[in-house]
Amino acid sequence: MGMQLTPQLVNLSRDTIASQSGIAARCEAANFRWEPAISDERAAEYSAYVEGVATHKDWKAEHKGYVSSFVQVAKDLPRSAECFMAVNAQAHLNEQLDNTYLLRLESFDYLFSHPLVANLAEAFWQRFFKSQKDLRKANLNDTDEALRSDFINQWNAQRIQARPLFSAFLNDFGGNLDALCKEDWPHLLRDRLGLTHWPSTAGKPLPVALMCYTVDEVRQARLLARKKGAVASLSRPTVLDAEMYAAFIPAPFTPGGASYGHTLDLTDPVPSVIPTDFTPELLNFPLDYLPRHIKALGFITRAHALQDDAATLTARNRHVQGLQTLPGCAGFGEVLV
Repeated sequence: MGMQLTPQLVNLSRDTIASQSGIAARCEAANFRWEPAISDERAAEYSAYVEGVATHKDWKAEHKGYVSSFVQVAKDLPRSAECFMAVNAQAHLNEQLDNTYLLRLESFDYLFSHPLVANLAEAFWQRFFKSQKDLRKANLNDTDEALRSDFINQWNAQRIQARPLFSAFLNDFGGNLDALCKEDWPHLLRDRLGLTHWPSTAGKPLPVALMCYTVDEVRQARLLARKKGAVASLSRPTVLDAEMYAAFIPAPFTPGGASYGHTLDLTDPVPSVIPTDFTPELLNFPLDYLPRHIKALGFITRAHALQDDAATLTARNRHVQGLQTLPGCAGFGEVLV
């Protein structure tokens, strides 16, 4: 059962209606039919925001406006992203989750062109790209430590939104950070986490950083921002927490604070092979990065396998068929033929 929508949105989300706007629209609309983790209160608020849309194109535009207003909020607003507030309690994860390491990919591309931080970003990259073990050292000489700290401070200053951070558990990538850093982690994480928008320009390598921080650090960041109304530090991703995205697929809902998202694997889809395990994904409360959080630097240099709508649809159907094999999930979602 999906989220509660107005009759108008229910009609727009129907496959027969969405299919008139193409495969991507079919996938995006299906997410609303399948999303099980949105409270009726949040669904009503969302429906009121996008009220009156008559086409999928209009709905997508209004949805983007909703995300900008309620999820990707500015740092100086007196409230947090809605996914961490009481209205989204149904999707919140267990606040007492054991402390463990979280991973996140960050793009450096915009930093190299940002007028206030470009020179510092270039200096940081030149110093540490070829000496990445130094990134994982607790102490460096005064000059290097100053460079690392100055860069992080400037980067944090340019992160003007307090948007939730999509992250995954280090334990789901082997649990050993040093070993992961020796692998082709840029493409591994890009594909396992379903980041279809990277790289965005063909033939241009995308510089990325591997970030690693702890659940306790996330909890501390949320406690320090208590005035912003957040009641949870961790949440499962839902269809309302990012722009409409064909590579996002809601996961079945498990009550009790243990219900994660399951990312779409972007490796070359084989229609006859149904996945049997999934990479858990969560949203964590935003935190300012510290120098120790940058663990590795690298480039995404090649495209993922899902380069057209047909490939995306095939991969989504495989994913949904896999979700349907989970205990109690036989009726979840549908295969879009």
